[in-house]
Amino acid sequence: MNCPKCRAPIDGFGTGCIACGHSGGDLRRALLWTLVPTGVIAATLGASIAIAEAHRTGSSRNRYSNAIEERDAAGRTQSFAKLMHDAGEVCTSTKRSLFRGDIGTNAVWAIGCGDTGDWMILIADNGATRVAQCGPLEKAGTPCWTPLDS
Repeated sequence: MNCPKCRAPIDGFGTGCIACGHSGGDLRRALLWTLVPTGVIAATLGASIAIAEAHRTGSSRNRYSNAIEERDAAGRTQSFAKLMHDAGEVCTSTKRSLFRGDIGTNAVWAIGCGDTGDWMILIADNGATRVAQCGPLEKAGTPCWTPLDS
């Protein structure tokens, strides 16, 4: 191979010219090896996100919340009773429930327990939960029984 600048012989690919110090490369080849893999990766990620969104069931971006939402009324009552028990609270029967919406990847539910009153439940994207009674939240200006979109 010869140097494109001074035509001196160059041994090996990618080494510089000893005669003139020129160390050029093929710009088209460099772009091809950079843009093509990047484009393939971007297309693959975009397609996988689109497929995941198309197969998602439920109203939330949170899979734990969607699992609760897909259950029937008795199963939902059982799920909320377990969540409340894990949080150190009691809710043996759920009179009503409302999926309020998402805050980022966290899901917010309002539930009315037959024995302990109204509660707000925040379900994190890793399955961790936080619960709060609605009475103090209502006094602070955070209504429990309205969707987050409004």
